[in-house]
Amino acid sequence: MNGKIFKICIGVLLILIIGFVSWKKNSNNSVLKHEANYDRKFSKNVVFYPQHQDDEVLWGASAIARAVNEVGENNVYVVLVSDGSGVNVFKNNKKFKDLTREEKKELRNNEFRDALKQLGVKKENIKILADIDEKPGTHYELMKKTILDFEKNLGSVTHIAHHYKYDDHIMHRKNGEVLKKLSDEKKVKDALYFVKPEYRKDIPMDKKVIYEANNSEMHDKVKKACYEYREVDEKKNKFGIGYTSAHSYFDKLLSDPRLTSVLSIY
Repeated sequence: MNGKIFKICIGVLLILIIGFVSWKKNSNNSVLKHEANYDRKFSKNVVFYPQHQDDEVLWGASAIARAVNEVGENNVYVVLVSDGSGVNVFKNNKKFKDLTREEKKELRNNEFRDALKQLGVKKENIKILADIDEKPGTHYELMKKTILDFEKNLGSVTHIAHHYKYDDHIMHRKNGEVLKKLSDEKKVKDALYFVKPEYRKDIPMDKKVIYEANNSEMHDKVKKACYEYREVDEKKNKFGIGYTSAHSYFDKLLSDPRLTSVLSIY
């Protein structure tokens, strides 16, 4: 009899423990969601600074779509900092071996422009620094000048670049350092930074800014933007370069039912 009572007590105790763990987990999730900056409002103008073609979709597609909805297509800009011609796809595929740097850049820009069109960004609001600089390589000095010009001419601006610390790509970090330095010097009033999925854990919850494709229209826009990097159509000079280069990141984003973009405010 005592043995039976003991087993019953153990069973009840296990049920209580499981219930507590489940409650604690749900409670923690609620607190985290409450503490995060969901749908933080943008300034009157918004400028995104992706380092390479496809960065803007992989790390900020829902943020871009939300910005267009919130401040209007006339007030959202995307500034491409690098020409993207050094991507490994061009080195590993024989079909691209005889292309010039300019031709490689244009193949990537075909995907870039089409993806931004899907997100609602106007063609005239897309700035490609490699074309303005008229030289290959990185364009961090011109990026700095561009940020300051937007800040001076538009007044109220949210600038969004890569994270200066939490990113495994050195060019992304240097990109973010440009904006971070200007922000620290109080030359920029509102700065945010892209956060890759694997680094989200490193950003305190109250410093995260989260944008989700939480309606069918936005969800459709973001998915179509992703697909522009996957399309192969030689007549359009589209070869799925972005997807081939970063397929695991595209697959991860597309597997997220909310197509989440996470930014950091520091």
